[in-house]
Amino acid sequence: MAEYRAFFTTYMGVTDELTTPVGIVPLYTTGPAACEAPFKIEALWDTGAMSTFIKPALWDRLKLRPLENGHTRFAGVGGIVEADVSLVNLFLTSELMIECCPVYVADFPGSADILIGMDIIGMGDFAVCNTDGKTSFSFVVPSFPNRINFTDQAEAANKH
Repeated sequence: MAEYRAFFTTYMGVTDELTTPVGIVPLYTTGPAACEAPFKIEALWDTGAMSTFIKPALWDRLKLRPLENGHTRFAGVGGIVEADVSLVNLFLTSELMIECCPVYVADFPGSADILIGMDIIGMGDFAVCNTDGKTSFSFVVPSFPNRINFTDQAEAANKH
């Protein structure tokens, strides 16, 4: 039987950015690791990104070393970007860790240090709600066997 790990986050109002605090531990470095315990950073969740990216300043701070043959080209809104890849352990919560997570170095807008893409989001179920003027989202790994379907809930609510 699968063991599920999840979190739920609520914002004070409606937001157009889904961010959460995460912890990161470098695995493949150029020298002594910048931190032994998870280094706390802000993550931006982006369903439009296929991979997970960290900003160059964090790459340097963690002393990450690119994997051999780890240079990859990405097509994005700004055109073609070439990025090195390294490995980290990523703590979405203290109980939910993505081990040996590939992270690509690239700059992206906003104040978050890491952009979590579909490589991680696709490992589980991801839901966003805007109830009572407040955005919330939840994430669970692994996915539940039953899919979330708002159609059934809407049909039941409309019958009353």
